[in-house]
Amino acid sequence: MPEIASFVHNGISIERHAAPPPMGPLGSVVLGLVGTAPDADPLLPKNSPIRVTYGDVGKLDLAGTETGTLWRSCYEILRLVSVPIYVVIVEAGADAAAATNNVIGKKDAITGQRTGIEALADSQEKPTHIAAPGFNTKPVADALAAMGKRLFAIPVGDGPNTSDSAAVAYSDSLGGEGTGYESFYLVDPQVAVYSQAAKGNVYFSAAAIALSCFARVKAWESPAKGGMGALIQGTARVIDYNIMDKSTNGDLLNRNGISYFARTSMGGFSLIGNRCVMGRFVSQVGLEYAIVRKLAATAQRAMGRNLSKSFMEQEITKLNYWLKTLQADETIMGAQVYLHPTLNNVDTYRNGEWHIAIKYHGFAPNEHMVYHLIEDTGIVESFLEGVL
Repeated sequence: MPEIASFVHNGISIERHAAPPPMGPLGSVVLGLVGTAPDADPLLPKNSPIRVTYGDVGKLDLAGTETGTLWRSCYEILRLVSVPIYVVIVEAGADAAAATNNVIGKKDAITGQRTGIEALADSQEKPTHIAAPGFNTKPVADALAAMGKRLFAIPVGDGPNTSDSAAVAYSDSLGGEGTGYESFYLVDPQVAVYSQAAKGNVYFSAAAIALSCFARVKAWESPAKGGMGALIQGTARVIDYNIMDKSTNGDLLNRNGISYFARTSMGGFSLIGNRCVMGRFVSQVGLEYAIVRKLAATAQRAMGRNLSKSFMEQEITKLNYWLKTLQADETIMGAQVYLHPTLNNVDTYRNGEWHIAIKYHGFAPNEHMVYHLIEDTGIVESFLEGVL
């Protein structure tokens, strides 16, 4: 007799339909630095991201002269906080202009090799904050802003370190919608730190010290949280700060998107400033970027799947559950995920495209507390009633 074409199996089969894996936490801070290290271990490659831990810092300065920008940047950060740091070492060059060009970097048209700031894109762990400590020119700021936009990382830059008016003018020169400056965090002036090589204080990049403050909080919190302090001896010029005075030069700097270190009632020096140069709270930029990085890191497993009703519902449910965990631990104020009501249509679906709307909002930092002292004569009346 012929084979029964409709027969499958006389028994059972088990087909597993696993739920999507959990998306996990948003992720922690990772720093990416570009700079010079003339006395670094010759085995360390140039123009390639190198992961540096506290035990590796000495390899950036074998001679102990503390020259270059990377040794002190890593030392000052890692002695306060344990955080992954990727450094890109560039040649110091014959002069400051050559060093600046090397820091900005490029992508070789023939080999595809990235150099300088461009090389940060090759970091094994994607940086959340990037900087070129000590290089405070507009071209370097432009390169950091552009790379920050590509990596969804916050660029942290140094100001001119001359005067308040120069810092305000420099901040005013940075900006432009869609250029990456929406997330640029500017710090001025330089700070004084102790140098064993100089046997005294030296002035150094405030951006590098600010990175230690970013590394001690979550990516969606302000680096000035709770009067975040730094191990510094002073600043290149005194920035007048008074928590009740709106006319100080510190208030002027903040009003123009510039953060700074100043003495506060917390003791020592604290970082003052919650905003990027274009006015956005850096904590809310950090939250947005953290969400974007997580979506990018977890979306690949869903690519190529059929856009069935069950698949789309599963993805929406997964995102809603994930955002509820962020709401529960007060990372976000609230969130809602749903299929976009107008962008999802026949044409987009036939093109393999669908639109997921994610509504959310983060918390604002405590930037301005207003106390209202109200004298109440009713309190006096109550008092007298109990006395008379």
